[in-house]
Amino acid sequence: MWILFKVFLLFIWLLCSSNNGAYANDNDFTHSHIVSVSDLLPPTVCNRTRTALPQGPGKASLEVVSKYGPCSRLNKGMSTHTPPLRKGRQRFHSENSRRLQKAIPDNYLQKSKSFQFPAKINNTAVDEYYIVVAIGEPKQYVSLLLDTGSDLTWTQCKPCIHCSQQRDPFFDPSKSKTFSKIPCNSASCRILRKLLPPNGQDNCSSEECPYNIAYADNSSDGGFWAADRITIQEANRDGYFSWYPFLLGCTNNNTSDQNGASGIMGLDRSPISIISQTNTSYFSYCLPSPYGSTGYITFGRPDAVNSKFIKYTPIITTPEQSEYYDITITGISVGGEKLPFNSTYITKLSAIIDSGNEITRLPSPIYAALRSAFRKRMMKYKKTKADDEDDFDTCYDLSAYETVVVPKITFHFLGGVDLELDVRGTLVVFSVSQVCLAFAIFPSDPNSISLGNVQQRGYEVHYDVAGRRLGFGPGNCS
Repeated sequence: MWILFKVFLLFIWLLCSSNNGAYANDNDFTHSHIVSVSDLLPPTVCNRTRTALPQGPGKASLEVVSKYGPCSRLNKGMSTHTPPLRKGRQRFHSENSRRLQKAIPDNYLQKSKSFQFPAKINNTAVDEYYIVVAIGEPKQYVSLLLDTGSDLTWTQCKPCIHCSQQRDPFFDPSKSKTFSKIPCNSASCRILRKLLPPNGQDNCSSEECPYNIAYADNSSDGGFWAADRITIQEANRDGYFSWYPFLLGCTNNNTSDQNGASGIMGLDRSPISIISQTNTSYFSYCLPSPYGSTGYITFGRPDAVNSKFIKYTPIITTPEQSEYYDITITGISVGGEKLPFNSTYITKLSAIIDSGNEITRLPSPIYAALRSAFRKRMMKYKKTKADDEDDFDTCYDLSAYETVVVPKITFHFLGGVDLELDVRGTLVVFSVSQVCLAFAIFPSDPNSISLGNVQQRGYEVHYDVAGRRLGFGPGNCS
């Protein structure tokens, strides 16, 4: 009876709200999220039981954790509320973003073994997301941020000239019997320096092959190339695959801030990424929504039952042309209505999907149209300012409400694929009095779109690397 009474009250509230001029007709509610304001707040308790890791022969999964959420071991003592985005902007497109040459380093890649899967697996607000892997023999555990927009997998190494704070101990090469440096005078070093230039350093020592990654905020990660064993592990299991030798970056001069993480796992399509080095043909992940649960990443194809729910859009470039996962966006809808742009204009924009950047960045005209359509449908709510006005200019004070109606935002992709965003993929919530539209203008390129991880939350995102297509399916992490 109490549930029926609450439903009746919600119906009356919606009826009253629809009569205040904020909505044109009752059909608008079919294109809206109706959500409790309290449910938007970041949780303070970790709930791992709500997410089951995908299982099955020929594939393996491991836990993906929100760095700032209550399940994270990286933020002990930190607030679980959504952090400002200034940290995330540090890695928004490196200055030396590249179009690739087709080149493969010599023996280090040619000697790599295939995945060592077990014969049978038992049936058993804005953020960055990490997994825990082991490097070396004996194993040393590091926490790496998942980044489909990066090539190099790197970790901070001991001794360190300048390193940011991390929760795990620094990786110590002297304690790994399988560790080796890539010599400067090797053929591998010459190729690697072409793929990832060391920013004008023409000379290197005889023992070390240097690299340096420069980011748009003038921060950098620098160190030397090395080879060692990498073991990716499933919770409470032995490693489900181990790879040796694996090329990685050993960072010892880091001016960026990873906020507790050890480094980055590069998941793009370049020859030096973990995807290319391990000959991975298919992987997928589900980024948790809300923060109180965990997600997962899976190496291997989905089973036949789940695959029929996945809708694919083409990756429009070859690995030789672009290291990124390039996709074609055909339109964007707000509240069931497409933004008024010629499809030719949108489809010609350069668009990528990037798990390493938080919010989606849009060209100024598209952002302005999306913002206008969103504001029109949020007229009844009180506007407020954001702490970070560089990114957010559409924020609301929802403290006077128990339930709110938020217009749904849908991305349309080539091939008739639609991605209807989760409400937590639409809003960034700093507090109930500061709830913001989770989009921003692309800071440096008026012709590009970067689909960030906020908008990916709650869905399985599938990377059919061999088939050159990207898929979206229902996720088990929401």
